[in-house]
Amino acid sequence: MLKIVKFGGSSVANATQFSKVKGIVESDPSRRFVVVSASGRQHKDDNKITDLLYLCHAHIKYNISCDNIFKMVESRFLEIKNELNLSYDIQKDLDYLRLQLDKNVDLDYLVSRGEYLTALLMAEYLGYEFVDAKDLIFFNYDGSIDYPKMEKALDAITTKHPRLVIPGFYGSLPNGTLKIMSRGGGDVTGSLIANIINASVYENWTDVSGILMADPRIVKNPKQIEVINYSELRELSYMGASVLHEEAIFPVKDKNIPIHILNTNDPTCNGTIIKEDVSDDTSNHSITGIAGKKDFSIITIKKKHMSNEVGLIRKALDVFDRYRVSIEHIPSGIDSFSIIVESASIKDFLYEMISEIKKECTPDEVTVIDEIALIATVSRKMKNRAGMSGKLFTTLGKHGISVAVISQTSDEMNIIVGVHNDDYSKTIKAIYDEFEG
Repeated sequence: MLKIVKFGGSSVANATQFSKVKGIVESDPSRRFVVVSASGRQHKDDNKITDLLYLCHAHIKYNISCDNIFKMVESRFLEIKNELNLSYDIQKDLDYLRLQLDKNVDLDYLVSRGEYLTALLMAEYLGYEFVDAKDLIFFNYDGSIDYPKMEKALDAITTKHPRLVIPGFYGSLPNGTLKIMSRGGGDVTGSLIANIINASVYENWTDVSGILMADPRIVKNPKQIEVINYSELRELSYMGASVLHEEAIFPVKDKNIPIHILNTNDPTCNGTIIKEDVSDDTSNHSITGIAGKKDFSIITIKKKHMSNEVGLIRKALDVFDRYRVSIEHIPSGIDSFSIIVESASIKDFLYEMISEIKKECTPDEVTVIDEIALIATVSRKMKNRAGMSGKLFTTLGKHGISVAVISQTSDEMNIIVGVHNDDYSKTIKAIYDEFEG
């Protein structure tokens, strides 16, 4: 068995967390490849190293000194080194980085140093070989991954070094320039390496004991999801559940490699397993999870005999395409259809868009409803259990929650309801209490 293990920022926040990581890694010899994020918050009032580096760049951009901010970065790494009695000369790297802090410093380079420096310390602490992500994670210029180049590089490295520590979150372009991923990209790094080496499992260690069925800020003590498939996770991630970067699913899904979400602070907890084949799941939960997001707008186009007119929806979509607006859902009726988008994506040019829609589609009426929250109830068991949709809508009716829009996927895995922002928490709690309370 061969495992990829990725530790998030909270798992490497200080020397105490480093020691927990070491205990976890050394307890299982198959944990040979370790990916780390940049050192995260030690407590709720602390700062993530990545945030501090972004802040340094913002200060530099506007000719403001970032010395005090950089001292916080420096202090964190030196504290970890000293408390663990490490010999690596991290001060030399920090001094070099400080010299780069001028207006020409590249954002991707600067921000990636959080993972880079964290991984250097972790490599010595574990006694593993450090491998710079720029020498292993390769992007094409269009942002896609160069898998053949990655595989060749990893083969060459592992021939000499069987145990590696790799910084997450960044890689390099064909010309050698560093390229960072979106926030949480360390999850993707681990997933890519799991794909390349055909890992038995990809363990993602964080500060929560798996994925919860609902937001604990809304639902008191929600149950933990024990097993979830990739499609369900994708649905929940897209709608706001943020334990795992949604792009981390694809590299392992291609090879049916399970992802295991585990808690660094409670390593004996079973966590959540994510895999394609969940036929062995014997749990009796009706739903897998509930997630949602606020602040959507519903643009509804009404036109008599619309169903007899070819290309009407396409004409409307062309307008959104010209403004480069991403569309969430398109529920439709006989003489109307609605286009649901994030409100922020259209706020600067809404009236111009409406004008173009009227010109292109010649509708009878165009209406816009704002402050809509979309809430997804996800379950692979829905299609085999009659009456779940009816039960959900009956529950919302009992709680006096007005539904502005309904959308259900053809595979019956997901029911999405649109409600007013003010009913967001109330809706999630009502659905959870009905099915799992």
